[in-house]
Amino acid sequence: MQVLIMGSGGVGGFIGSRLLQTGHNVTFVARGPHLQALRDHGLCMVSETGTRHVHHVNAVKLPEEANAQFDLVIFAVKCYDTQPAAQLLRPALGDQTAVVTLQNGIDSVPTLSSILGAQHVIGGATWLTAHILEPGVIEYQDAEVRAAIGEPAGGISDRVQAIGQALRAAGIETEVSDDIDHVLWNKLVLLAVLGPVTAACQLPLGPILATEGMLDLFRTMFNEAIVVARSQDIHLPDTTTDDLIALLQSLPADNTTSLQVDFAHQRRVELDYTAGAILRRAHQSAVPTPTLQTLYLTLKSRAHSFGGL
Repeated sequence: MQVLIMGSGGVGGFIGSRLLQTGHNVTFVARGPHLQALRDHGLCMVSETGTRHVHHVNAVKLPEEANAQFDLVIFAVKCYDTQPAAQLLRPALGDQTAVVTLQNGIDSVPTLSSILGAQHVIGGATWLTAHILEPGVIEYQDAEVRAAIGEPAGGISDRVQAIGQALRAAGIETEVSDDIDHVLWNKLVLLAVLGPVTAACQLPLGPILATEGMLDLFRTMFNEAIVVARSQDIHLPDTTTDDLIALLQSLPADNTTSLQVDFAHQRRVELDYTAGAILRRAHQSAVPTPTLQTLYLTLKSRAHSFGGL
C-alpha cells in the first residue's frame, strides 16, 4: 500500500516504521528539526533495551509535496492540531483513501469527517508507549503494543479487514471492531484518569500505585467517567473499573504517559481532549464528577502558566 503517516511522533513513527519494514511504501509528514533529521539521518527507532534500528525514509513537510494519492493515511497528530492538519491532508486523498485516526479522545472522527468527508474516515485507538527522544529518534516500549480500528457507522468492512491484516502483519496486535465508539470511550476513561494522575504526580506508575489510597482514588475517578459514558449511551460493562485497575497493575513500573511528559517539558498538552472531553459531556448531562474536575482544574491552572492549552 501507499501509506502516509500524518504526524510522525511516537505513535505515527512507530506504526510507520513497522509498515515500512513489511514492504509498504511509507511517506512521513513531519516538521522542524524532526523533519530535517529524518531527511538527513533517517528514522531511528530505539527500544526500551537500547536496541537501535535506523530506517531510511521519505519525509515531507506537507502531504502535497509527496505528489501522490494514498491508499491509507495514519492520522496521528496531536489533538490540538487536528483541524489544520486535516486541511493540509486534502490534496493527498483519492476517492478510495482510508484515513485511520489514532488520536486520543473521542472527537477526532467527527472533526475529520466534517473536513475530509465521512466516507474516508475510520476510527481507531492504539495502546503503546512511544515518544520523540530527540529529532529523528523515537523511543518505545514493547510491553503494550496493540490497536483497534472500526467503521464509525458500525459493521466490519472489507477495507477495515485489510488494514487490520496489514497492521497485524507489521507486528501490531489489532482488533477489528464493529463498535469502535465503545472502544474509544473505554480508552478515553483510562486516559482521562491515568494521564492527569501521572501528570500531577510526575512519577512513574509503579510508585504511584504503591502509594496508600491511590487505587481507591483511581476507582473513584474511573467510576465518575463511566457514569458520563453511560449518559452518552455508551454502555460500558459493570466490570470496566476492575478491568482498568487490572490493566494499570499489569503495566511496567516505569510506565509514563504522554500527558505527563508534555507537562514535564511544558509543551502544549491534550488535557482538554481527554479529561476535558469527559467533563464537557458531564456538564451537558448534569452528571457530577467532583474528583475528576478537581484534578482537571488543578492541571489546567498549571498548563495556563506555561501556555500549554
